[in-house]
Amino acid sequence: MKNMKTAAGMLCLAGILSLGMGTTVFAEDGDSHYPVTITTYNYENEPVEMTFEKAPEKVFAYANSNVEELLALGLGDKIVAACGLDGDVREDLKDEFDKIQYMDTKPSKEEVVAMEPDFIAAWYSSFSDDWLSDVSFWQERDVNTYMSLNSSAKGPASEFPRTIEDEYEDILNLGKIFDCEDKAEEIVDQMKGEIDKVKEHVEGTDPLSVAVLEDEGDSFRVYGTETLGGNIPETLGAELKLGAENSENVGAEDLIAADPDVLFMINYDGFMTADEAIADITDNPAYASLSAVKNNKVFSVNLNEVYCSGVRTYDGIMTFAKALYPDLYE
Repeated sequence: MKNMKTAAGMLCLAGILSLGMGTTVFAEDGDSHYPVTITTYNYENEPVEMTFEKAPEKVFAYANSNVEELLALGLGDKIVAACGLDGDVREDLKDEFDKIQYMDTKPSKEEVVAMEPDFIAAWYSSFSDDWLSDVSFWQERDVNTYMSLNSSAKGPASEFPRTIEDEYEDILNLGKIFDCEDKAEEIVDQMKGEIDKVKEHVEGTDPLSVAVLEDEGDSFRVYGTETLGGNIPETLGAELKLGAENSENVGAEDLIAADPDVLFMINYDGFMTADEAIADITDNPAYASLSAVKNNKVFSVNLNEVYCSGVRTYDGIMTFAKALYPDLYE
Protein backbone atom coordinates (compact mmCIF):
# COMPACT_ATOMS: atom_id res chain seq x y z
CA MET A 1 0.00 0.00 0.00
CA LYS A 2 2.97 2.35 0.45
CA ASN A 3 3.19 3.22 -3.23
CA MET A 4 -0.52 3.27 -4.00
CA LYS A 5 -2.86 6.23 -3.96
CA THR A 6 -5.74 5.81 -1.54
CA ALA A 7 -9.31 6.63 -2.48
CA ALA A 8 -9.08 9.78 -0.37
CA GLY A 9 -5.87 10.78 -2.09
CA MET A 10 -7.30 10.16 -5.53
CA LEU A 11 -10.35 12.26 -4.68
CA CYS A 12 -8.23 15.21 -3.60
CA LEU A 13 -5.40 14.96 -6.14
CA ALA A 14 -6.85 13.70 -9.40
CA GLY A 15 -7.32 16.23 -12.15
CA ILE A 16 -6.81 19.99 -12.06
CA LEU A 17 -7.41 22.04 -8.94
CA SER A 18 -8.13 25.78 -9.06
CA LEU A 19 -6.79 27.33 -5.88
CA GLY A 20 -8.25 30.34 -4.03
CA MET A 21 -5.26 32.49 -5.05
CA GLY A 22 -5.94 31.93 -8.74
CA THR A 23 -3.12 29.40 -9.12
CA THR A 24 -3.77 26.23 -11.09
CA VAL A 25 -2.04 23.01 -10.02
CA PHE A 26 -1.79 19.95 -12.23
CA ALA A 27 -1.87 16.85 -10.07
CA GLU A 28 0.45 14.01 -10.96
CA ASP A 29 -1.17 10.64 -10.42
CA GLY A 30 1.10 7.83 -9.32
CA ASP A 31 3.41 9.85 -7.06
CA SER A 32 4.62 7.93 -4.02
CA HIS A 33 3.21 9.50 -0.84
CA TYR A 34 3.35 7.03 2.01
CA PRO A 35 4.74 6.43 4.55
CA VAL A 36 4.05 9.86 6.10
CA THR A 37 5.32 10.86 9.55
CA ILE A 38 3.58 13.64 11.47
CA THR A 39 4.61 15.21 14.77
CA THR A 40 1.79 15.42 17.26
CA TYR A 41 1.72 15.47 21.10
CA ASN A 42 0.79 13.40 24.12
CA TYR A 43 -0.97 14.47 27.31
CA GLU A 44 2.39 15.43 28.84
CA ASN A 45 2.84 17.95 26.00
CA GLU A 46 5.71 15.88 24.63
CA PRO A 47 6.15 15.61 20.85
CA VAL A 48 5.21 12.21 19.45
CA GLU A 49 5.87 11.00 15.91
CA MET A 50 3.04 9.19 14.17
CA THR A 51 3.75 7.29 10.97
CA PHE A 52 0.99 6.53 8.48
CA GLU A 53 1.53 3.70 6.03
CA LYS A 54 -1.71 4.61 4.25
CA ALA A 55 -4.61 7.00 4.60
CA PRO A 56 -6.82 6.26 7.62
CA GLU A 57 -10.10 4.56 6.78
CA LYS A 58 -12.02 4.73 10.08
CA VAL A 59 -11.80 8.07 11.88
CA PHE A 60 -13.23 9.16 15.21
CA ALA A 61 -13.39 12.97 15.30
CA TYR A 62 -14.03 15.31 18.22
CA ALA A 63 -14.98 19.03 18.20
CA ASN A 64 -15.90 21.49 15.46
CA SER A 65 -12.35 22.02 14.29
CA ASN A 66 -11.55 18.39 13.52
CA VAL A 67 -14.98 17.45 12.19
CA GLU A 68 -15.16 20.49 9.91
CA GLU A 69 -11.57 20.13 8.70
CA LEU A 70 -12.22 16.54 7.64
CA LEU A 71 -15.47 17.48 5.92
CA ALA A 72 -13.84 20.44 4.15
CA LEU A 73 -11.13 18.11 2.87
CA GLY A 74 -13.75 15.83 1.36
CA LEU A 75 -13.17 13.06 3.90
CA GLY A 76 -16.62 12.68 5.42
CA ASP A 77 -16.82 9.08 4.24
CA LYS A 78 -13.85 8.25 6.49
CA ILE A 79 -15.61 9.40 9.69
CA VAL A 80 -17.11 6.44 11.59
CA ALA A 81 -18.34 8.71 14.40
CA ALA A 82 -18.04 12.30 15.61
CA CYS A 83 -19.05 14.25 18.70
CA GLY A 84 -18.34 17.44 20.63
CA LEU A 85 -19.75 20.12 18.36
CA ASP A 86 -20.26 23.50 20.02
CA GLY A 87 -23.21 24.79 18.02
CA ASP A 88 -24.14 24.00 14.44
CA VAL A 89 -21.65 22.77 11.90
CA ARG A 90 -20.45 25.37 9.40
CA GLU A 91 -23.20 26.14 6.88
CA ASP A 92 -21.33 25.05 3.74
CA LEU A 93 -20.55 21.66 5.32
CA LYS A 94 -24.04 20.75 6.53
CA ASP A 95 -24.92 18.50 3.61
CA GLU A 96 -21.80 16.39 4.17
CA PHE A 97 -22.25 16.49 7.94
CA ASP A 98 -25.73 15.00 7.61
CA LYS A 99 -24.15 11.90 6.07
CA ILE A 100 -21.94 11.04 9.06
CA GLN A 101 -22.78 9.45 12.41
CA TYR A 102 -22.89 12.24 14.98
CA MET A 103 -23.24 11.42 18.67
CA ASP A 104 -24.94 13.99 20.91
CA THR A 105 -23.10 12.69 23.96
CA LYS A 106 -19.47 11.64 24.21
CA PRO A 107 -19.01 7.90 23.89
CA SER A 108 -16.95 6.15 26.55
CA LYS A 109 -13.41 5.07 25.80
CA GLU A 110 -14.66 1.49 25.57
CA GLU A 111 -17.28 2.51 23.03
CA VAL A 112 -14.63 4.26 20.94
CA VAL A 113 -12.44 1.15 21.11
CA ALA A 114 -15.40 -0.90 19.87
CA MET A 115 -15.67 1.35 16.79
CA GLU A 116 -12.22 0.02 15.76
CA PRO A 117 -10.93 3.36 14.49
CA ASP A 118 -7.51 3.59 12.90
CA PHE A 119 -7.24 7.35 13.57
CA ILE A 120 -8.50 9.76 16.22
CA ALA A 121 -8.52 13.53 15.65
CA ALA A 122 -9.31 15.36 18.88
CA TRP A 123 -8.24 18.03 21.38
CA TYR A 124 -5.66 17.92 24.15
CA SER A 125 -8.35 17.55 26.83
CA SER A 126 -9.73 14.49 25.04
CA PHE A 127 -6.67 12.42 25.94
CA SER A 128 -6.98 12.74 29.71
CA ASP A 129 -7.59 9.68 31.86
CA ASP A 130 -11.14 10.95 32.32
CA TRP A 131 -12.00 10.08 28.74
CA LEU A 132 -9.87 8.62 25.95
CA SER A 133 -6.61 8.18 27.89
CA ASP A 134 -3.23 9.28 26.62
CA VAL A 135 -2.16 8.66 23.04
CA SER A 136 0.07 5.74 24.13
CA PHE A 137 -3.09 3.75 24.91
CA TRP A 138 -4.09 4.08 21.26
CA GLN A 139 -0.60 3.56 19.84
CA GLU A 140 -0.51 0.19 21.59
CA ARG A 141 -3.65 -0.67 19.62
CA ASP A 142 -2.21 0.54 16.28
CA VAL A 143 -4.44 3.61 16.30
CA ASN A 144 -2.79 6.89 15.28
CA THR A 145 -3.90 10.16 16.84
CA TYR A 146 -3.72 13.86 16.10
CA MET A 147 -4.10 16.59 18.73
CA SER A 148 -5.20 20.07 17.56
CA LEU A 149 -2.24 22.36 18.27
CA ASN A 150 -4.16 25.29 19.73
CA SER A 151 -6.05 23.03 22.15
CA SER A 152 -2.97 23.13 24.47
CA ALA A 153 -1.11 20.36 22.64
CA LYS A 154 2.28 22.03 23.15
CA GLY A 155 1.53 23.46 26.59
CA PRO A 156 -0.02 26.54 28.23
CA ALA A 157 -0.73 29.61 26.11
CA SER A 158 1.59 31.71 28.28
CA GLU A 159 4.49 29.64 26.96
CA PHE A 160 3.11 28.62 23.57
CA PRO A 161 0.88 31.39 22.17
CA ARG A 162 -2.06 30.30 20.02
CA THR A 163 -1.55 31.48 16.46
CA ILE A 164 -3.09 31.43 13.01
CA GLU A 165 0.00 29.55 11.84
CA ASP A 166 -0.86 26.64 14.15
CA GLU A 167 -4.34 26.48 12.61
CA TYR A 168 -2.69 26.37 9.19
CA GLU A 169 -0.45 23.54 10.38
CA ASP A 170 -3.38 21.45 11.60
CA ILE A 171 -5.09 21.68 8.22
CA LEU A 172 -1.90 20.97 6.28
CA ASN A 173 -1.03 18.01 8.53
CA LEU A 174 -4.42 16.43 7.89
CA GLY A 175 -3.80 17.01 4.20
CA LYS A 176 -0.54 15.06 4.47
CA ILE A 177 -2.09 12.27 6.52
CA PHE A 178 -4.85 11.71 3.96
CA ASP A 179 -2.79 12.42 0.82
CA CYS A 180 -4.96 15.47 0.26
CA GLU A 181 -2.34 18.21 0.37
CA ASP A 182 -3.55 20.29 -2.56
CA LYS A 183 -7.00 20.74 -1.03
CA ALA A 184 -5.47 21.58 2.36
CA GLU A 185 -3.20 24.17 0.75
CA GLU A 186 -6.17 25.66 -1.08
CA ILE A 187 -7.98 26.21 2.23
CA VAL A 188 -4.92 27.75 3.86
CA ASP A 189 -4.10 29.91 0.84
CA GLN A 190 -7.57 31.45 1.01
CA MET A 191 -6.85 32.59 4.57
CA LYS A 192 -3.39 33.87 3.73
CA GLY A 193 -4.73 35.72 0.72
CA GLU A 194 -7.30 37.60 2.80
CA ILE A 195 -4.65 38.57 5.35
CA ASP A 196 -2.35 39.84 2.60
CA LYS A 197 -5.20 41.92 1.17
CA VAL A 198 -5.82 43.55 4.55
CA LYS A 199 -2.14 44.18 5.19
CA GLU A 200 -1.82 45.95 1.86
CA HIS A 201 -4.91 48.02 2.67
CA VAL A 202 -3.61 49.23 6.06
CA GLU A 203 0.01 49.78 5.07
CA GLY A 204 1.16 53.23 6.14
CA THR A 205 -1.90 53.92 8.32
CA ASP A 206 -2.13 54.26 12.10
CA PRO A 207 -3.38 51.03 13.71
CA LEU A 208 -6.83 50.86 15.21
CA SER A 209 -6.94 49.86 18.89
CA VAL A 210 -9.09 46.86 19.77
CA ALA A 211 -10.16 44.73 22.69
CA VAL A 212 -11.58 41.21 22.47
CA LEU A 213 -13.56 40.29 25.58
CA GLU A 214 -15.91 37.67 27.00
CA ASP A 215 -18.34 38.67 29.73
CA GLU A 216 -17.89 36.42 32.76
CA GLY A 217 -20.32 38.29 34.99
CA ASP A 218 -18.11 40.04 37.51
CA SER A 219 -15.25 40.60 35.04
CA PHE A 220 -14.24 40.23 31.42
CA ARG A 221 -12.03 37.46 30.07
CA VAL A 222 -9.43 39.10 27.84
CA TYR A 223 -8.36 37.49 24.56
CA GLY A 224 -4.82 38.81 24.48
CA THR A 225 -1.77 38.46 22.33
CA GLU A 226 -1.12 34.83 23.37
CA THR A 227 -4.62 33.75 22.31
CA LEU A 228 -5.93 33.15 18.81
CA GLY A 229 -8.62 35.74 19.48
CA GLY A 230 -5.89 38.32 20.00
CA ASN A 231 -3.52 37.01 17.34
CA ILE A 232 -6.02 37.39 14.49
CA PRO A 233 -6.69 41.16 14.86
CA GLU A 234 -3.00 41.78 15.53
CA THR A 235 -2.14 39.92 12.32
CA LEU A 236 -4.65 42.16 10.54
CA GLY A 237 -2.80 45.27 11.66
CA ALA A 238 -4.79 46.23 14.77
CA GLU A 239 -3.30 47.00 18.18
CA LEU A 240 -4.56 45.28 21.31
CA LYS A 241 -5.54 47.88 23.90
CA LEU A 242 -6.13 45.13 26.45
CA GLY A 243 -4.16 41.89 26.58
CA ALA A 244 -1.02 43.09 24.84
CA GLU A 245 1.11 41.83 27.73
CA ASN A 246 -1.12 39.23 29.37
CA SER A 247 -4.69 37.97 29.28
CA GLU A 248 -5.69 38.53 32.88
CA ASN A 249 -9.35 39.34 33.45
CA VAL A 250 -10.30 43.00 33.67
CA GLY A 251 -13.18 44.92 35.20
CA ALA A 252 -15.49 47.60 33.86
CA GLU A 253 -13.14 50.35 35.03
CA ASP A 254 -10.26 48.82 33.07
CA LEU A 255 -12.33 48.66 29.91
CA ILE A 256 -13.46 52.26 30.24
CA ALA A 257 -9.89 53.40 30.89
CA ALA A 258 -8.57 51.47 27.87
CA ASP A 259 -11.30 52.88 25.59
CA PRO A 260 -10.46 50.86 22.44
CA ASP A 261 -11.49 52.14 19.02
CA VAL A 262 -13.22 48.82 18.27
CA LEU A 263 -14.62 46.32 20.75
CA PHE A 264 -15.33 42.65 20.02
CA MET A 265 -17.48 40.57 22.37
CA ILE A 266 -17.39 36.75 22.33
CA ASN A 267 -20.55 34.75 21.73
CA TYR A 268 -21.08 31.01 21.69
CA ASP A 269 -23.87 28.48 21.73
CA GLY A 270 -25.60 28.22 25.08
CA PHE A 271 -24.06 31.44 26.36
CA MET A 272 -25.00 34.50 24.33
CA THR A 273 -26.08 35.15 20.79
CA ALA A 274 -24.12 37.71 18.78
CA ASP A 275 -26.84 40.32 19.30
CA GLU A 276 -26.93 39.66 23.04
CA ALA A 277 -23.16 39.94 23.33
CA ILE A 278 -23.24 43.35 21.60
CA ALA A 279 -26.22 44.58 23.63
CA ASP A 280 -24.37 43.53 26.79
CA ILE A 281 -22.18 46.58 26.16
CA THR A 282 -24.27 48.97 24.10
CA ASP A 283 -27.36 48.75 26.31
CA ASN A 284 -25.44 49.27 29.54
CA PRO A 285 -25.29 52.97 30.55
CA ALA A 286 -22.00 52.29 32.34
CA TYR A 287 -20.28 51.96 28.95
CA ALA A 288 -21.92 54.91 27.21
CA SER A 289 -18.66 56.87 27.27
CA LEU A 290 -16.75 54.26 25.27
CA SER A 291 -15.62 55.44 21.84
CA ALA A 292 -16.65 52.08 20.39
CA VAL A 293 -20.19 52.57 21.69
CA LYS A 294 -20.45 56.16 20.46
CA ASN A 295 -19.15 55.21 17.01
CA ASN A 296 -21.13 51.96 16.63
CA LYS A 297 -17.95 49.91 16.71
CA VAL A 298 -19.04 47.12 19.03
CA PHE A 299 -19.11 43.75 17.28
CA SER A 300 -19.37 40.09 18.22
CA VAL A 301 -17.23 37.15 17.21
CA ASN A 302 -18.13 33.49 17.71
CA LEU A 303 -15.84 31.45 19.95
CA ASN A 304 -15.49 28.79 17.25
CA GLU A 305 -13.79 31.42 15.07
CA VAL A 306 -11.12 32.24 17.67
CA TYR A 307 -10.44 28.98 19.53
CA CYS A 308 -9.19 25.85 17.73
CA SER A 309 -10.96 27.33 14.77
CA GLY A 310 -9.77 25.03 11.96
CA VAL A 311 -11.43 26.01 8.69
CA ARG A 312 -13.38 28.66 10.61
CA THR A 313 -10.15 30.58 10.96
CA TYR A 314 -11.17 32.14 7.65
CA ASP A 315 -14.50 33.15 9.20
CA GLY A 316 -12.66 34.74 12.11
CA ILE A 317 -10.37 36.64 9.77
CA MET A 318 -13.38 37.94 7.86
CA THR A 319 -15.30 38.88 11.03
CA PHE A 320 -12.43 41.02 12.28
CA ALA A 321 -11.45 42.40 8.88
CA LYS A 322 -14.95 43.54 7.91
CA ALA A 323 -15.50 45.20 11.28
CA LEU A 324 -12.11 46.92 11.33
CA TYR A 325 -11.94 47.95 7.67
CA PRO A 326 -15.50 48.15 6.29
CA ASP A 327 -14.35 50.36 3.39
CA LEU A 328 -12.29 47.43 2.07
CA TYR A 329 -15.44 45.35 1.73
CA GLU A 330 -17.89 47.89 0.35
